[in-house]
Amino acid sequence: MFIISFYLFWIGYGYIFFNLFNLDFSLVTQVSFYALLIAAIIIAFILSFITQLLIVEILGLIRKNTAKDSRLNHNFANSLLRFAMHLTRTKIIVSGKENIPKHKFILVSNHQENYDILILKPIFKEHNLNFIAKESLRKMPIIGRWITLLGNIYISRQADRSAARSIIRGIKEYKNGHPMAIFPEGKRSFQNELIDFKAGAFKLATKPKADILIVTLYNVCKIFKRFPIPKYKVYVHIHPLLKYEDYKNLNTLELSAKVKDIIQQQLTRFSQMKKGK
Repeated sequence: MFIISFYLFWIGYGYIFFNLFNLDFSLVTQVSFYALLIAAIIIAFILSFITQLLIVEILGLIRKNTAKDSRLNHNFANSLLRFAMHLTRTKIIVSGKENIPKHKFILVSNHQENYDILILKPIFKEHNLNFIAKESLRKMPIIGRWITLLGNIYISRQADRSAARSIIRGIKEYKNGHPMAIFPEGKRSFQNELIDFKAGAFKLATKPKADILIVTLYNVCKIFKRFPIPKYKVYVHIHPLLKYEDYKNLNTLELSAKVKDIIQQQLTRFSQMKKGK
């Protein structure tokens, strides 16, 4: 939806400025023609992008009182996130999609960058997936409204009572039938290597006796690291479902170590695959 509308607006604005600048193809031999043509294309691009943001803001205001499990809202968000990845020229290569269950689950993934959620949510478009997200995202212009509207739960970086309350809220959402996602590292690693996991994050799964869907992200940390913006390839692997029956005898520390090892093994495989090319 957003990708198509962006290009339609771009063409429309481009046509308007093409005429406003009185561009005439009979003048193609003149430098001024190309200068005005490039200006029209750039202005049209910027206006098209601004128009998209206005649409997001207006719809956010219109839909602010709708149910957080609204399928329409989540489809809208997924379309917006795919558009964001399209603009950044990011190709997402997903393996293991057959492991996505039909029923609710707790998703656990490594955390490389702020863009992790942008990449993950559209992959699970058949589920109204929400995240335990850092508090600062609430204040993001325009996007913050949608993060709240969809039912994502904010969590403090501090290991305090407010963080515990966020986990409890996530458990309630899961029990109400909504799949939830969490990053047990608690903060971004900015690399293709793991940092320490917070075992307490796994209470989101152990308390409601939920199945855990483990996901490994690779190369998200590379986005925007070079200029001008090249095409990026991001790899996402969805592991076989870790059922509650298979981990019920583990405490959160043991479960944390088990999940971390699974993700680390996949990161190693991705690294070896890249070196082999």
